[in-house]
Amino acid sequence: MGTGKLTYQDVVTINLGVLITAAKDWDDMAGGFDDLGRLYGLKVESIANDGSWAGISAGAARTRFTNTRKQFTDAETEARAIASLLRDAYERFSQLIGHVKNLVEQAEKDEMTVNSRGEAVYDFSKLTPMRHDPDYPKYVTQVKDAEAAWTKKIKDAVQAVDDEDQVVGRALREAAGVGDFLTQIFQTLGQGDSFNGAAVGDIATYETEVKKEEAEQNAEAEQEKKKKEDDRTLTTILRGIGKGVQIFSQQPGGDLGTKLVGTLIDGVAGATGYNKTEGITFGVGIGWGGGGVGAQISLAETQTPDGKTQIGILTSKSVSSSGVDFGVSATAGKFYSNADDIGQLTGKGWDKGGSFKAGIGAFGSHQTEVGTTNSKGEGVNAVTYGIGAGLGAEINGGYSDAKMRWQTEIGSDKK
Repeated sequence: MGTGKLTYQDVVTINLGVLITAAKDWDDMAGGFDDLGRLYGLKVESIANDGSWAGISAGAARTRFTNTRKQFTDAETEARAIASLLRDAYERFSQLIGHVKNLVEQAEKDEMTVNSRGEAVYDFSKLTPMRHDPDYPKYVTQVKDAEAAWTKKIKDAVQAVDDEDQVVGRALREAAGVGDFLTQIFQTLGQGDSFNGAAVGDIATYETEVKKEEAEQNAEAEQEKKKKEDDRTLTTILRGIGKGVQIFSQQPGGDLGTKLVGTLIDGVAGATGYNKTEGITFGVGIGWGGGGVGAQISLAETQTPDGKTQIGILTSKSVSSSGVDFGVSATAGKFYSNADDIGQLTGKGWDKGGSFKAGIGAFGSHQTEVGTTNSKGEGVNAVTYGIGAGLGAEINGGYSDAKMRWQTEIGSDKK
């Protein structure tokens, strides 16, 4: 155990008795180190401490003898810890493997056969007498569902054994002072090889460390997943902008506002799925090569979960860290959000955006409200797209802070 992925066959055929045998051997070894340490202290270390040897050489010998004596003590500690871990592992594995075997027995009582892969299989020939019964398809479905249920239970129980195997393996390596790959290489090169005087004979201690590492890894994976989702959202917005620009350029005549609402918004709205809140926004900004600042004013309309309509005017200021146009810019656009209360649009947010402008052109952005959720518990986000005056094509990121300046609610007494 301790390496690779355990299979069902491994679990039901393993001989746990070797763990108890090994534990006894490690205890015997610990006793041997104890005897050798006491003998070394009596016959060797004492020579440098009985006063008969003086001078520089005696001092050097005393240090070396003391270190060697400590190695015997550390070796005994390590050996006893490993013996304790092996006994602990025996108890844990006995319980977990016993659960697997118990599930197999229960499945067999339910007329299942468990194959060498741990899959529950039913002999469908037993249903042959019922093949003309109108409920025959129902019986077949029930049996298949039972097969799947037993198979999953057994698979989960085997996985629990494998998880414990990883914990036990980690505990034994830690107790033996076996580090990661690079540590082992350096030890091979003579950079430090000693017994572990801090070894602990309790699996739970190492299990806590493993769970902590797993939690950190899961948190990192979740952050990476969110980053990818944000990147996909931005890509979707930019594609929508491109579609809107294409339609925009193909529409003859009409005023600018009609084109914006009728074409550019339609090019992006289908990609966002935000339909609880919408509005219009106007902004101005000053930019330079490495950053920029801006201000926006927005008129928003929100549908609350109880069917009321909220209308409000918000202002916000923003700071961008990169990719901002040189000079002064102005934008006008439409925004959508999954917020279902207008107050959820206020506060701080992280922005990502992109634009393509040659004189008059298109822009789009995605904002994540910091620490804000809607009534469904979803993080509140907003997408904005429209037209702007400027020059260039950019992808930028930044920070914004929005405040409510006026608000009313239709469908209640609140004003």
